[in-house]
Amino acid sequence: MKVVCASSYEEIKEIANQCNILAENAVLYRGTSNLLVSSIVDKCSFNSYADLVAKEHFLLTDFKKYSHLKYEFKEKTALDWEIRIAAREHGLASSLMDWSISLDIALEFAIHQFENKKIDFTNLWILIKSRLKQFTITEEMDIKYSFNELNSPSILQFPKYNESTYLRRKFIQGGYFLFQVPEEVIIPLHKNPKFSDFLVHIIIPKNIVPKIWKNIATKVNLDIDACPSFGSSEKALDEKCAISNAKYK
Repeated sequence: MKVVCASSYEEIKEIANQCNILAENAVLYRGTSNLLVSSIVDKCSFNSYADLVAKEHFLLTDFKKYSHLKYEFKEKTALDWEIRIAAREHGLASSLMDWSISLDIALEFAIHQFENKKIDFTNLWILIKSRLKQFTITEEMDIKYSFNELNSPSILQFPKYNESTYLRRKFIQGGYFLFQVPEEVIIPLHKNPKFSDFLVHIIIPKNIVPKIWKNIATKVNLDIDACPSFGSSEKALDEKCAISNAKYK
């Protein structure tokens, strides 16, 4: 795995451009000051991967009860993915890991509330997705692509965003998620040997954070939350998801 401690926004952009060229534009980005893990590992306590599997089941079962979203898909496999993604979009802890098609949006997540966190650095990760199994969620899906049947790391793309439900994430993320088998979800991605050739780790020290803000501010409205809500019903669902997460903290 390539690791670089960046000295400027320009250097980060150049590294990203090089990765794009080498991977023929098949790259995704994730910015975080935390470990490179899915939200269920970050938000829920656990004793084993089986513990997390059970908690994800309970969280999703509760979500189906209190959510009144209208879904686009009817077929069982596609509908299950749509519900899982909708839950993730509203903040429910999940084994799915969000990735972005936008470098600047990933950087915004990486440096979000940086000063308040009292940390010395944050991280941008670049994932070369061309080397992983990939599929798009469609109405007619083979059961082998279902959540419970997948047996290897996979990139899934959800293109059919319902405007009322998914608009806020469509423009910031692009609908890309990383699926991992349960045994590997608990391992930070950068510590999993399977991903050593698929990842580039860019360390962002605190001295260049202000300049990064300045650069991305010309393209991203930093006064707007990176994950804004567009209505009271969305905010209410966000709050219910947060309450569900807290049950397993």
